[in-house]
Amino acid sequence: MDIFEKLQNLDKRVFYLLMALAIAIPTISPIGLPVEVTPAVQRTYDFVKSLPEGSIVLMGYDYEPGDEIDLNPMAQALYHQFAEKKIKVVAIASFPSAPMFAEYTMKVFEKYGYEYGKDYVHLGYYAGAESTLAAFGNDPRSIFSTDFYGTPLSELPLMKNISSMKDFAMAVTLNDGPTNGTGTHDWVRQAVMAHGVPLIMGVTGVLAASNETYVQSGQCKGILAGLRAAAEYEKLTDKKGSGTVGMDAQSIAHLLIVIFVVMGNVAMFLSKKATPAKGGAKR
Repeated sequence: MDIFEKLQNLDKRVFYLLMALAIAIPTISPIGLPVEVTPAVQRTYDFVKSLPEGSIVLMGYDYEPGDEIDLNPMAQALYHQFAEKKIKVVAIASFPSAPMFAEYTMKVFEKYGYEYGKDYVHLGYYAGAESTLAAFGNDPRSIFSTDFYGTPLSELPLMKNISSMKDFAMAVTLNDGPTNGTGTHDWVRQAVMAHGVPLIMGVTGVLAASNETYVQSGQCKGILAGLRAAAEYEKLTDKKGSGTVGMDAQSIAHLLIVIFVVMGNVAMFLSKKATPAKGGAKR
């Protein structure tokens, strides 16, 4: 059996092993493959950079398990930039499972010496989607009497500065297009249109096109779409994180697939070319 036939009959377990290594290696040690920053991500970064130091931002966690792969890295990348400008954060969640994403991603602030209650607050889950967000915009205490951990809002110094949506310098929704949670269009109506608060969206890749119209209309100051956007933002903040890791693993895995496809086709072509034709031509 020549090398071409061996390639065509390669044990599929070899491919699985190489694929596992392609994913595991950048996960353990991020490579940081080159990523070109797109205009949408740069625009978002620049807008956040323009916020006054010490501003307060409202973060909406509007996604379910399964989409945290794209959206958690966005939150973490944004938080690195926030921390550099001493921006304070209040987090809310429109899905019962979403508070755990807020709790996980806000750990970034611990690296910067942020103090819970003073520099960032996790309010937790609210039911009712847009109608509840509207009520929160008018009076946060009508929706939340305590934070996610059961602490009364009166005991949280940061919340003493918040009486309505207008007290936030910016709102961010990390969104997977929920049907039962708060959607991007709800945030446009309740943050931008009702209170004039600038909005940034972080969405899954499939939602980028449908929400780009809000950017074009000026109702959204920036949009981050998919894991690649998170990796680009990490490049701008110079903080490699799970976005960079994910893109490294994805890129290497795709490259491996292309290599195997090319090798398989070349081997098949050359093996057929090297095989002599059977029988003679008919008379």
